[in-house]
Amino acid sequence: MACAAIGAATGVLLLPANFVAAAISAAVPLVYAAMVGVWLVGPVVALAVLRRPGAAVLTMLIAGIINIPTPAGPSAIITNLMVGVALELGFLVTLYRIWKPWLFYLTAVVFETFYAISAYAFFNIDDMAVAVQGVFFGLMAVSAIVFTGIGLMIAGRLEATGVARGIAPRRRPVLSEG
Repeated sequence: MACAAIGAATGVLLLPANFVAAAISAAVPLVYAAMVGVWLVGPVVALAVLRRPGAAVLTMLIAGIINIPTPAGPSAIITNLMVGVALELGFLVTLYRIWKPWLFYLTAVVFETFYAISAYAFFNIDDMAVAVQGVFFGLMAVSAIVFTGIGLMIAGRLEATGVARGIAPRRRPVLSEG
């Protein structure tokens, strides 16, 4: 149920983002690069609050279904699942034992880097000046960092209200050495 709630909220957030992305992605790729991190907010919130395998994937599946009426159409499901799976990979590598902010940021930046490389041909980045190419990759990285931070902030506020109480696994107390 928690994934459904986070997924629904993410889907609503992504509705206007999909319309804007469709309108500007080809015409103004630098603006698109700056906003693309918005797709990270939902899976970051889901993983940070729930700390369970599959939380990001399920959250983004629901968000994708909600976004079928956008210009992305049914491919919104695939795009959102791609984001959810990509964010899960960083935590899978650690066997879902590390939930530190640095891992969220690292995973998001690695994902955005691979996404930027795959988008390189679509946006004809190689036809742009080298400085513009650098700005494109830089904006993707900054966007990933900023929106991951927003997701972590939202997750922190949700936890502070007690919304996640009883949902996420108990945190193990840190034992001091000595």
